[in-house]
Amino acid sequence: MTRAIFPTGLLLLCFTPQLGYADDCRDRFTRLLIHGNGDEPVKIHVTQEIVGGQTSTNYFYQSEPGHWMTEMLVPKSQPWVLTHDNVMYSSQDKGESWTELRMLDSGNNQANAKDGLREDAKTANNAVCGEDTLDGVVHDTVEADYLSQRGAVTEVHAKYWVDRESGYITKTFYHMKNNGFESMTTQLIERAPDLILPVPE
Repeated sequence: MTRAIFPTGLLLLCFTPQLGYADDCRDRFTRLLIHGNGDEPVKIHVTQEIVGGQTSTNYFYQSEPGHWMTEMLVPKSQPWVLTHDNVMYSSQDKGESWTELRMLDSGNNQANAKDGLREDAKTANNAVCGEDTLDGVVHDTVEADYLSQRGAVTEVHAKYWVDRESGYITKTFYHMKNNGFESMTTQLIERAPDLILPVPE
């Protein structure tokens, strides 16, 4: 059947909603990419598989912007890392003691990261929205491709699982490719309102 059979008005009626849905899905993806779950306390289980390399797992905790910690699970020999009050620390004894590594500008780093995400979002394409069930809970899924242009250009496919009732992102997946490097990262995300992180003296 050719387009000539349909009156112009019917063509618009048939195709405009689909175009609008695609635009809405892309807009939702860019909002999730830029804003995520906001800055509330969080606990994230992270699994990163490097193609041709090792797979690592860790917990990432953040009580507030600039105060976060990584707890290495695999490999266990990797040090833990903590940032607080514009200083980065490492620990070789699972958080029993901390050694200062270097000074940071956490506020400026966060602002730069947010600006970078806004630029990344402008390249988003191939957006797809759907649904999935995680642990018996219905989630909306939102995924798309984009280019991360900080340093070398990296191709990224990102997918978000959003709890339909709360609007909270509970899972993310990132597939990244860059100059022979390829990795896949899965994050399982939990709210952590009672989180207390170490404060090195």
